[in-house]
Amino acid sequence: MKNLKVRAVRCDNGEKTDISRVFLVEQVKGMLDKIQQNLFDVAKQKRDACIEVVKTWDEFVKALGQKKLILAPWCDEEEVEKDVKARTRGEMGAAKSLCTPFEQPELPEGETPFKERSWD
Repeated sequence: MKNLKVRAVRCDNGEKTDISRVFLVEQVKGMLDKIQQNLFDVAKQKRDACIEVVKTWDEFVKALGQKKLILAPWCDEEEVEKDVKARTRGEMGAAKSLCTPFEQPELPEGETPFKERSWD
């Protein structure tokens, strides 16, 4: 606290900042907001980089083998989910649906989602 200053070090990037005690509360609040936003942005970038949009069974299996989060057109039927799980069971485990996105991937004209498609 030499010269009535505090040294703050960000946990997300190691950046060091000397802060006057007079402005400590305000600057630390601002710094914490920036840290949280940065952590969120980095996590979102990593997650988005792992998402693979697929439209064929071959693309689905390839993405599953690469341990990607797969975004595929979906009919939301339990029987189809069980079938996909059974067909993908292997060394890595089986595919499972996590949630239905608000926006489904677009399909080529005339195609239908998982349920009615020939994914072989």
